[in-house]
Amino acid sequence: MHLTNVSYVTNIKAFTHGGIVDKDIIETRGAEALQRLFTVANRDSGQCRYIAHFLLGLYNGHRFPFDLTDLRGLDNELFEDCMTVLRMDARVTQQEVHLYFENGGKRFEQLASDWQVEDMEKVRADAKRAAQPVGSPAPLHDGGTWTGALHTYGDAPGYRDVSIYVKLGEQANTQVELRLSPSDAETVMMHIARVHALAWGDGERGPLDKKDGERRPGWLDRAPADW
Repeated sequence: MHLTNVSYVTNIKAFTHGGIVDKDIIETRGAEALQRLFTVANRDSGQCRYIAHFLLGLYNGHRFPFDLTDLRGLDNELFEDCMTVLRMDARVTQQEVHLYFENGGKRFEQLASDWQVEDMEKVRADAKRAAQPVGSPAPLHDGGTWTGALHTYGDAPGYRDVSIYVKLGEQANTQVELRLSPSDAETVMMHIARVHALAWGDGERGPLDKKDGERRPGWLDRAPADW
């Protein structure tokens, strides 16, 4: 004998009109369930931790991944509220869950702090730094913006290729070599010359970062071939 969950079917029909999901109904019920769950997450019963983790997973799953098996620890009412919020987040996607609250970002961050939920993005970054021996190459392939300082340069007499060595990182423990071909070198030199010439264009004021007693460099008045 095939049994059908009547309450489940009725619930699904309430969300549809002519076979089309009514997103307004889904969002209204989802927002209401979300408010209830957030209230529960700020209490201290045994299930509250699971609810907090669930909400933080929706807030930012990369930082606060949620273990789906934790749903087994919820009673039916809380479980259904979670499913209602999940349906709204997955099918409506009108806005992120924290935006249904005033100062939602701060409130969700505070929720993570109150329950001491680890920020896995920070954990991964700390682990990467801990695994990075001093003096070893940094993981530049991961992207990002790096601030470097000129360390030294290298050349080979008779050849026009020039290598510039830059130190990166707070401890300057990563070195990068920039090899400039003849055409690259000309482009770099002309760019630097234009920047300095423009900065010294106002003879009275000079560059904004001019030091006391600093004068216009003589090389700006010579042709590049004289450098």
